[in-house]
Amino acid sequence: MDIESATVVRLVEQFLKEHNLQKTLETLQKETGISINTVDNVETFKSDIIKGKWEAVLASVEQAGIAQGKLVDLYEHIIIELVELRDMGPARALLRQTEPMEIMRTSQPDRYLKLEQLLSRTSLDLNDTFGGKGTKESRRLEIANSLVSEVSTAPPSRLLTLLGHSIQWQKQQGVIPDGVPYDLFYGRILEVVSSDEDKPPTKLLATIKFPKNEHPGSLAFSPNGEYIATGSIGGFIEFWSAMTGKIADELDFQAKGSLMMMEDTVTSLAFSHSGDLVCAGAGDGKVKAWKVKSGSIAKRFPSAHSQRVSSVAFSRDDTQILSGSADGIIRIHGLKSGNMLREFRGHTAAITSAVFTEDMSRVVSTSDDGSLRIWESGSAECLFTVLPGSDKLGLSMPGILSAHAIPGRPTDFIVCTKSPTIYIVGIDGQVKRSFAAKQGTCNEFLAAAVLPRGKLVLAVSDTSALHCFDVETGLPLDNTPKVADAEIFGMACHPSLSIVAFFSNDRRVPIWASQ
Repeated sequence: MDIESATVVRLVEQFLKEHNLQKTLETLQKETGISINTVDNVETFKSDIIKGKWEAVLASVEQAGIAQGKLVDLYEHIIIELVELRDMGPARALLRQTEPMEIMRTSQPDRYLKLEQLLSRTSLDLNDTFGGKGTKESRRLEIANSLVSEVSTAPPSRLLTLLGHSIQWQKQQGVIPDGVPYDLFYGRILEVVSSDEDKPPTKLLATIKFPKNEHPGSLAFSPNGEYIATGSIGGFIEFWSAMTGKIADELDFQAKGSLMMMEDTVTSLAFSHSGDLVCAGAGDGKVKAWKVKSGSIAKRFPSAHSQRVSSVAFSRDDTQILSGSADGIIRIHGLKSGNMLREFRGHTAAITSAVFTEDMSRVVSTSDDGSLRIWESGSAECLFTVLPGSDKLGLSMPGILSAHAIPGRPTDFIVCTKSPTIYIVGIDGQVKRSFAAKQGTCNEFLAAAVLPRGKLVLAVSDTSALHCFDVETGLPLDNTPKVADAEIFGMACHPSLSIVAFFSNDRRVPIWASQ
């Protein structure tokens, strides 16, 4: 299919109009001689003329490309009505400073002179002024019918919509790869962090903004790094571009407003390893799995827990869902059957995280009771109970916030405690290393994550400062940027780039990246 250049010009003109770039729009129309001849709504446009809403009418016809003769009739009528209202300033401005009236002055001087004479009269009879052509109302209707034939309406944001469809098609054809930043203008992949190097995030890349009275309660990156899923206190699950922070309108269900929704605050989120599903846990103890592309329910677990679900995770083969709750219980659910398969009991306080090991033979859990437990996943037997820092802190054990597998080291986990210290714990229950913030820089950590190559550990302090530690040496890096104004609730890392997202209660999800 051939695309006419005039069509492309009109697409650009619509974009300029929608973004209020009026001078640029006027210049483009003047240089090309092409107008878009559209209004937002034809019926509303006609109604505004009939009701005499002239400010709205003039704004609509300004770049609509209407025939000059019909514009002359419209402007003449508006001037007469303004004179009737004794609103002389706007009447003079329309008569003496607009293009349609300048055309009347040069091509129909007698008609123009009559309008000039109207401006100096102290009284006005509209019936005489219209020269027997009808009443004010009938003239409005006549002008409305005349102008409506000149204009049409078009769907909004056509240029961006067409570009979005083109990008999606190219992704499906493998022309544009998923999950990497892409320069649409130059048609090339942007340079990203080397695949064998982790770098500390030092700059704000983008920000996801929530509406008033909403804020995130959880978030997760998709496995290909294309999306960030967020769960809100209102129960909504939404998908955003990980690179721009914009809503992912290419997901049809989301573009149509058919959002995924839980009945309570979304307190935990996880993608399946295939990226086809997203699992959500809620404040009422329910768990649901959703299909990412369609937005439809894949499976419900209405009785997953009796209290808030603080953690959800998929098994490596995506056949099971692991959930942990404020009720202190960890459970494995069958995705196909919807049944609870195994239950892990032993923690004496709320579960804060629970994950499978890479080979699915173990489950690693953390709790507010200050312990990390390692379980045999088949029998639900507790193999090890670890109390990080017990040799130094004695009975005063801080709660544990999370455990994260270290990429490239499947038997080691980063363990973040509610203290200024982070630990590496092995699958054998041994504490292998600790990371401590520099004295005076942190009272306690609130969240932690590991960058994709497993070389650097990130942790956010109670002052919202981002601390970074070298996994091999345990030493902290010097730079500790403040990543948010509010207290951080949680964070997650991109699966392949040195990018990290944070959430708190201030309606914003800042996304940070390395230089």
